[in-house]
Amino acid sequence: MKQELDTNYVHLELRDGMLVGTYKKGLKINLSIAREIVQSRLAFTNNKKLPALIFNQGVISMDKEARQFLSSADGIKGLKAAAIILDSPFGSFLGNFFLAVNKTSMPVRIFTNAGSASKWLAQFIP
Repeated sequence: MKQELDTNYVHLELRDGMLVGTYKKGLKINLSIAREIVQSRLAFTNNKKLPALIFNQGVISMDKEARQFLSSADGIKGLKAAAIILDSPFGSFLGNFFLAVNKTSMPVRIFTNAGSASKWLAQFIP
């Protein structure tokens, strides 16, 4: 049985021991939306700590406060690791830049291919 939750900002799914999140198209994330996304994720996973595969193509902007929150202890609560899928080399460049600026205490990597990302995340599934 597939477990899914569709929110205003992200579609969440539990698949093969990991959380799969797909951001909605045209999404502009501010601090309030970032907090709501994390709250929805924690409720959906029942606070279970999981690796996450994140499809980030729908996000068109994210303000500084949202980035800081999402990389904080509160923002990464319930996550073991995250693989972020971006759809362009430029997006990957920007993603890696933001990761360098907003460091987290968990492993995070940027990918352009979901298969490679899932393979990397497999090491975090018990």
